[in-house]
Amino acid sequence: MAPDDFFPHIRFVDIARNPNLLDLYGCMRHLLPDAQWWITDENGHRIPFLEDDSSAYCIESSLAQNKNQDLCGAGLDIIQKNLHASDGCILTKCNDFHQGLAGCWYRNQFLGGIGICHVALDNYKLLDQTLRIIHGYLSLLAGAIEDHDDLELVHSVWSQTITKINLDDLLPRLIDEICIAVGLKGGIIFLFNEDGEFFPACIKHYPTELLKRKTLEITRHDYRECLKSDELIAFDLSENDPFRKWLMAELPKVNYPLLEEDGSFLAVPFFRNHALVGIFVSTEESLRPLSVTKLSLIRLLATSGGAAIDNAQTVQRMDKRRKALATIHVIHRLICSCISSKDLLPRIGQLTCQLLKARKCSIMLLDPETQRLMPDVRIGLEENEVGQVSLDLGEGLPGWVAENLNPVFYHPKGESKPPWVSVGETYPADSYLAVALFDTDVEGVIVVSGKDDDFNPGDREILLTFAEQAIIAIKNARLHEGERTITINALRSIANLIETQDPEREGVAAKTCECAQRIARVMNLSSIDFQNITYASLLHDIGMVLSNGNASSDELRMKKPRIGLHFVESLGLQKEVGEIVFHSNEAWNGQGYPEGLKGIEIPLGSRIIAVANAYASLIYRWGGESSENAKKSLDIIWRLSERSYDPDVISALQQSIQQQNNFEA
Repeated sequence: MAPDDFFPHIRFVDIARNPNLLDLYGCMRHLLPDAQWWITDENGHRIPFLEDDSSAYCIESSLAQNKNQDLCGAGLDIIQKNLHASDGCILTKCNDFHQGLAGCWYRNQFLGGIGICHVALDNYKLLDQTLRIIHGYLSLLAGAIEDHDDLELVHSVWSQTITKINLDDLLPRLIDEICIAVGLKGGIIFLFNEDGEFFPACIKHYPTELLKRKTLEITRHDYRECLKSDELIAFDLSENDPFRKWLMAELPKVNYPLLEEDGSFLAVPFFRNHALVGIFVSTEESLRPLSVTKLSLIRLLATSGGAAIDNAQTVQRMDKRRKALATIHVIHRLICSCISSKDLLPRIGQLTCQLLKARKCSIMLLDPETQRLMPDVRIGLEENEVGQVSLDLGEGLPGWVAENLNPVFYHPKGESKPPWVSVGETYPADSYLAVALFDTDVEGVIVVSGKDDDFNPGDREILLTFAEQAIIAIKNARLHEGERTITINALRSIANLIETQDPEREGVAAKTCECAQRIARVMNLSSIDFQNITYASLLHDIGMVLSNGNASSDELRMKKPRIGLHFVESLGLQKEVGEIVFHSNEAWNGQGYPEGLKGIEIPLGSRIIAVANAYASLIYRWGGESSENAKKSLDIIWRLSERSYDPDVISALQQSIQQQNNFEA
């Protein structure tokens, strides 16, 4: 990688033409009068040392085009040798003349050098001394630039790194700062999860596929014992170091070349109050020794970075817990509501996806009779994906979790074989998390997948807490459903008893209830509205039965809604039930009673019951709901639309009859 990629403000040609170096050239060129002075960059491209020198700086290169290419190759050889030299170096090249190079380094990166060629063989010592002097000047100039930039970097650390509380912003910044300080191409920062297991958290220069790799088989506690001291600033990883082993194993899998045997694995640990919070690792083919000043700068970066990482992780954990608490609060509200399990379970699935930032969720409930997990909620699942079909206990990921009651992370692309029996279900996502829904006994399993990154122990703890609240909500919904069933059965028996003097023999009210429920399903009403319409349809005519039979028909008609309302109130049912009963005799054109409401001013439940009661009365009168009777009844009701009944409700009734006929056929 070119130095300009790291340090766009530095050009070696500007360093080489520093006035001090030009004065040095003026003093020393007479020592080697026949020599040619030139400048090279990091790629071996050469230009005259003096900017205004229009003459050929190399006689040989002017003789033939291919000769210039050979000389560039020689320059690259010198640069390669200079990588490991502490000062200038000399090669015998070009018609048995000496040529040498004094290199300039900035943060472990070769910026360029000043070369001298066409030096007679007997002037070797003089060339060597000249190169050493030039190299000393270049080192002083590069050191001054580094010191200035280090001050700027320190200011940047305290003004930007410490103030960043988002890991997504902080970690790339830390990698950039360490790479600039040491002169590295890139690196990896490893953090640890809630179980203390290290994992790659941020990458620069290396393939991003490494972020998808599994955690290292070492915990923070174990590695802290390996370090032995928190005074370590930067060190080369040993052959047995787990981070080095992990890189040696994983880099070939992502087609990244391994280092030669003499390559370096540089590590910079991050500490906060003597506690290890993370570690930076980089691989380099060659790494120049770090000076005391450079180590001090790295210590500052590691100390400030450790504090910033710890702060950001704390904020991240608090934010995740806050979102989890907010979601659990929603569950608490659902627990206290009368929502049915039919509406509750999809809501739980949606909240799970929202909480864990996942795109897929399945909820499977255990059938108490067959002891099989039956899919109830499927969000975003592919065909044959786990959660789509029923499973026995022990089968697939959900069956294993239900049987063992242990939460499970599953990464299908991992090397280990899962412990459960597969029955053909697929796992197309990169990461799955499954937890059991259980109270005293297992009730079901939640499985989530489709997250951008792998699920972690923090996600597991949140989902476990969420599942505890979810099972309470599910059991509460079932309890309410049981109570509603008892209430509906009691009201149906009362209606039958009043109409037919037999609690088990159904009259018009029971048929009205059945018809109103069918219309409500077609209109996709909520479970609360469905429940209220069910209650009201059984009680809509109760006022007529309880009225004084001696009253005139007009008096009876006006007293009926009020008596029905009072009866509903006496039962302690929802206020909306009373309103539906009270307005069940309103007409679409406003000519009904008791208040003459018109159109959509009439509660929807009252409009549904009006249509359902008309249909049920006709069917009951004609002896049953045959196809012919249903058609005749619909024709009569349609003729009364726009006058007595809501056309949309009649359409829903017609659709429900068609659905029922298709089902029976």
